[in-house]
Amino acid sequence: MRDPHAPTHPPDGPRERSAVLISAGTELTEGIIQDTHVRFLSGELTALGFRVLRGVQVPDDRALFRAELDRAVTEAPLVLITGGLGPTSDDLTREIVAESAGVGLDFHPEAWDALLARFSGRTVSDTNRKQAMAPRGFGLLPNPNGTAPGFQGDLRGSLVVAMPGPPSELRPMFSTSVVPLLGERFPAAGDRGVLWGTALMVPESSLEEALRTCAREAGCGEDLRWGTRVDEDRIVFSLRGGESAERDSLMDRLVRHLGAVRVRRGDMRPAQLLTDALLARGARLAVAESCTGGLVGKYMTDLAGSSRVFWGGFLTYSNEAKSRLLGVPGALLAAEGAVSEAVVRAMAEGALAGSGVEAALAVSGIAGPEGGTPGKPVGTVWMAASVERGGVEARRFNFSGSRDMVRRRAAVAAMLLAESLLRGQEFLDTRGKW
Repeated sequence: MRDPHAPTHPPDGPRERSAVLISAGTELTEGIIQDTHVRFLSGELTALGFRVLRGVQVPDDRALFRAELDRAVTEAPLVLITGGLGPTSDDLTREIVAESAGVGLDFHPEAWDALLARFSGRTVSDTNRKQAMAPRGFGLLPNPNGTAPGFQGDLRGSLVVAMPGPPSELRPMFSTSVVPLLGERFPAAGDRGVLWGTALMVPESSLEEALRTCAREAGCGEDLRWGTRVDEDRIVFSLRGGESAERDSLMDRLVRHLGAVRVRRGDMRPAQLLTDALLARGARLAVAESCTGGLVGKYMTDLAGSSRVFWGGFLTYSNEAKSRLLGVPGALLAAEGAVSEAVVRAMAEGALAGSGVEAALAVSGIAGPEGGTPGKPVGTVWMAASVERGGVEARRFNFSGSRDMVRRRAAVAAMLLAESLLRGQEFLDTRGKW
């Protein structure tokens, strides 16, 4: 068997199933906003059987943009462009594609009418007419979530698809319009010889080591490979190639190796796992957050339909807030400190009593970079989950990394602790660092 330490996206298919992604906008190349499109589109295309050759960011510069587009269509039969479809002079996607195709821009009255309807009751500038234009011979992709339609067409033998930059517009357009288009243009697309999994509270290096070990123990062949995508709350990984039974065997071994809390089948967000556990229990959740500053509540409410299970929270950053809002005794805070098992238990019980719901979660810790002591260094976080008539579970973690990383890791661990308590499952041995 070959060494399975492979690149994130190893070569695994014929050229006719390859793609290049171009993200347009100076705000991306200057770091003003983060480019999340490559991560999203790469995962979606991989699941459809495509090999993503590369993703590139281009500024609002005609020469650079044109050069990247011309290179892309020589490399791959599918080129996806995101951004640059606004009404201003630095939105260049339409012009660059038309220029590369050697055609002009056509005005689409139906797109203009849709834009006017969206702006009903407001004045629409003539500059917005640009958003109703597309390169000649290219078809429009409707955008019910924004003002700029996308477009698609052939450019020197490659399918070029342009989509708007805002994720709330791009993602629905990709799912609704682009995926069916790919199925028509690339009939083999949709072959899902991929098994997806999620690693939680596992460093990427540890996941890689575990995958190598489990693949070796399972006797996996050379055709079975894996790739990873690191998100802020989890690592999504794919097992590709080989036989279905081989992928299943590797996944089962990985679950046993790292634990059922840390490894799940499918692409699962921690907040979704907790939501599913609350729904199964018929419970609602209240949170009491200190060092995480409301991050658990943010993750929970990122999910559509979260009002079914999420009651709300108490943002009790100071000791005074812990006492006044959650009823944590001042004497307990003075004796044990805010970052302690006794205090997070009291916070969870106070949140349960104060909300009147069936489940509560509390987090208190030292996110840093200051505030640590020899007994409680930076990264020390206590958390507790409480369920009505189900007791309280508390755990201490020692998280590594920046302030932001400590807060995110604490929020993820807390949600998984609550999920485990709700399902009556054993939680983690929390020795060691993450």
